[in-house]
Amino acid sequence: MHIPSTDEKRWIQQKLESVRSTPEYSKSQQRYLLDRLTAAEVLERYLHTKYVGQKRFSLEGAESLIPMLDELIQSAGSKGISEIVLGMAHRGRLNVLVNILGKSPALLFQEFEGGVMNNEGRTGDVKYHMGFSSNMNTPGGPVHLAMAFNPSHLEIVGPVVEGAVRARQDHWEDNPGNQVLPVVMHGDAAFAGQGVVMETLNMSNTRGFKTRGTVHIIINNQIGFTTSFKRDARSTSYCTDVVKMVEAPIFHVNGDDPEAVVFITQLALEYRMKFAKDAVIDLVCYRRQGHNEADEPAVTQPDMYTKIRNLPTTREKYARQLIESHSITKSKADEMKSMSKQRLEKGDPVVPHALDDGAQKPHPVDWLKFAGKTWEAPAKTSISQQQFKQLGEKLNESPDDFPLHPRVIKLMETRRQMTAGKQPLDWGFAELMAYASLVSEGHSVRLSGQDSGRGTFAHRHAVLHEQVNDKCYVPLKHIAPDQGRFVIVDSLLSEEAVLAFEYGYATTEPNTLVIWEAQFGDFANGAQVVIDQFISSGEQKWGRLSGLTMLLPHGFEG
Repeated sequence: MHIPSTDEKRWIQQKLESVRSTPEYSKSQQRYLLDRLTAAEVLERYLHTKYVGQKRFSLEGAESLIPMLDELIQSAGSKGISEIVLGMAHRGRLNVLVNILGKSPALLFQEFEGGVMNNEGRTGDVKYHMGFSSNMNTPGGPVHLAMAFNPSHLEIVGPVVEGAVRARQDHWEDNPGNQVLPVVMHGDAAFAGQGVVMETLNMSNTRGFKTRGTVHIIINNQIGFTTSFKRDARSTSYCTDVVKMVEAPIFHVNGDDPEAVVFITQLALEYRMKFAKDAVIDLVCYRRQGHNEADEPAVTQPDMYTKIRNLPTTREKYARQLIESHSITKSKADEMKSMSKQRLEKGDPVVPHALDDGAQKPHPVDWLKFAGKTWEAPAKTSISQQQFKQLGEKLNESPDDFPLHPRVIKLMETRRQMTAGKQPLDWGFAELMAYASLVSEGHSVRLSGQDSGRGTFAHRHAVLHEQVNDKCYVPLKHIAPDQGRFVIVDSLLSEEAVLAFEYGYATTEPNTLVIWEAQFGDFANGAQVVIDQFISSGEQKWGRLSGLTMLLPHGFEG
């Protein structure tokens, strides 16, 4: 096992070996599991016959994802989780929206039929990119679910989810990881192929970006569009090998064994809750249709699809298993299919745990006061001369017995002269004064980027470093007793994942000034997909507002 921690290894071994990796479930649990598989399969077949040739990026071959997510939500709720933020690409998304988040089938059918959505003058987006939110009843109480909006880019939503989760967790002072859970789904080819995956994993245990553990689910259908040979798809044995860099467990499970899928889901969640680290489930399955439903996969994978087309579905296999063990009768299993189809045709939400009472989450995301506004709206931004002097004095304070570097001592003295009006303000001090005025009025500020504490050009010095014991002091955290939060993060050397994280944070925190700073302006090129697919177009496509600010310092050397 690649995990070096003895405690973690022994915990995993005990969990697996105590049941010999073959858990036993009651007949009622088995019947419920079959019902969830039935719902997943019937939806796909209903859409396939009703909307022939239309793209839906089917979940067929990976239907066990639906009972997996259902179990994950119910178990998370029983452990006290109150919010779950999910991210995924297009594969199986429509099935998850209907059978997990409770989106109305009637609304989905309307989208297939070209029904006009109320975009309020916006461009809108395709149905398998759309987000959704709902509330589910669990043994531990209501759980709020939020599915992040996602562009065609397969993995960029991961860090966006992490940022949204961190923003939610920051509301909780005690055990924030026990309140909000990130769940990110991936395809096997994209997980191995997209560099932003590694960047996001690299953030998982850092102070400024950790979310106390993510449950990652790989929908491993063993093919990426038309690429299925391992020698073409990756240079590692498994698509999940990149995860070993953060010493997180990887649970490989057969998608055609639904009971094993549920067991591994419980195990992965328990690990995450106990150790506050990422856990990865590799759901080994297949793709019954082509990349999309207008595609013919046998053109490029003839042998694979000869075998797949002779395979019974996961639901058919499990139903036969339950019938043979007398856990259910054939007539009852058949009735499940007909009932599931009837529920779809009725058009009402089909999720058994959905709450329709508009249950309010503890810390709602409310952008209403910003809706319909423009950046030109007038706002009072001035401060009095007295406030200016008070804030300047606070910024120039440091603890007693806190020796500073001689250069910083000289800088602080210059800033005292600026506070007294004896010298003009320079850019660095003016910026800190702006932040000080905001936090003194109760507004929160989050600034992250490479070398943001000192500033790339040694101009900011928002973080003071004691020269003997290497302690740090941030004057902006000590401006006023009831001030807003001030967080400054020296990020890892990443642009794409960090900017995506901050976008996710900003969309979730309307009352916080969220800033990402490129080390040099042209470094922003490494995050271009975030700028194109979220920041500049998110409002047009999805109606998503964001107050994210980007600082792009001029400079061409690195």
